[in-house]
Amino acid sequence: MMRAEAKTRRQFASDNYAGICPEAFAAMTEANQGHEVSYGNDTWTEKASNLIRDVFETRCEVFFVFNGTSANSISLASLCQSYHSILCHEMAHVEVAECGAPEFFANGTKVLLLPGQGGKIEPQAIERAVNKRNRHPLSQTARALSLTQATEVGSVYSLAELRALTETARRLNLRVQMDGARFANAVAALGVSPAK
Repeated sequence: MMRAEAKTRRQFASDNYAGICPEAFAAMTEANQGHEVSYGNDTWTEKASNLIRDVFETRCEVFFVFNGTSANSISLASLCQSYHSILCHEMAHVEVAECGAPEFFANGTKVLLLPGQGGKIEPQAIERAVNKRNRHPLSQTARALSLTQATEVGSVYSLAELRALTETARRLNLRVQMDGARFANAVAALGVSPAK
């Protein structure tokens, strides 16, 4: 009884728990026919990259990685040096769900945690953290702001809240990274295009 029950249970803690969806598997089977050049110079990578550019309404470089932890870790590492720090909410996805990977892959860049109601950071918290770090010449300089949209507790930043946060970050010379763990959910909840 217990063994049969365990086989039918579903775990939704991560998208890594489930098998590939049938449509994606069919596309992989189709891509596996014939010959193509490798290492990102193939027609499939070009097609996927162009679709992503269209969705986000921007011309940009696209880098494919294994999972969300890789995406967050590599993007944050590209924004920081080992003597920098990353500001995020104390319940941010990069803090509670990635087993220290962002800090590891960013050569020890420190993740600094900010408070806020409903899993959201407020601009004043960013300002306080940057000013506190800058008063101590031997502390790691705040370099990036990581936002989790939608948050770990299910709240969604409004477009106005995001604008206020990014304006504050840019004024303080911080780069902004958005965790994509539940980004599609936030887009749907807000009823906007991903580019907004």
